[in-house]
Amino acid sequence: MVTTPSQRVICLMESSVDGRIDESRWSVLYSEKGEGDPDVYYETQKKIRADVFVLGVNTVKRHYCSDEFHSESHTKVENPEPFLGIRSHSKMTAVFDSKGSVAYKDNNLGNTTLMVILGEDTCSQEYLDYLREREISYTFAGKDGNDIRKALNSLYSDFGLRKVLLSGGGKINGSFLKQGLIDELYLVIYPGVDGLTGVGSIFEYEGKPDDKPGKGQSLELISCEVVRAGVVRLRYKFHFYSC
Repeated sequence: MVTTPSQRVICLMESSVDGRIDESRWSVLYSEKGEGDPDVYYETQKKIRADVFVLGVNTVKRHYCSDEFHSESHTKVENPEPFLGIRSHSKMTAVFDSKGSVAYKDNNLGNTTLMVILGEDTCSQEYLDYLREREISYTFAGKDGNDIRKALNSLYSDFGLRKVLLSGGGKINGSFLKQGLIDELYLVIYPGVDGLTGVGSIFEYEGKPDDKPGKGQSLELISCEVVRAGVVRLRYKFHFYSC
């Protein structure tokens, strides 16, 4: 569970009935009432009222900014301390990007203020300088950028962010799952299929064949709603036990 008792991590994902998350591949919506795109995902997002959205870098490159950061040098970070830039929105989006690979134009991402979560040894001082020039906040997730618990503690203690909404990529979701850091799951199921092997899914932890990322965790169903146009919204609470 999250180390700070007053901080909560809620995972919100939308998938086809076979658990795939690339919406461009889903089969066409059937709606007897002709309701069109039901947009339940963003409706649910607003209801949760999170302080910060958490994304993986691949999701950001796909949907928001694909520009790569380049520098002629790579200087080791000597003093990896969090930096709080100008915050112009009530909500923030934190992007896990251990190396510091995206060249953002400013500190806005959608209608939120951007923050980058880095690795102390994997990012460069040049990238930190680049972020500071643009008033982009940043913090660290340990040496390699994979210490999610440390990053969450920083979001709480350094930035005052209590309610965290995880909306990965399957890979970042899988990392949270493996470290036992998800308190609740909202799953919006779109009434369509993908069907192709290898397409991204809700949780994708990159481990060994005998790894079990969900070990020691169980899910309690809190609610199940048929919202509209055949879209179902499920809400689960995570419980943790010793194996």
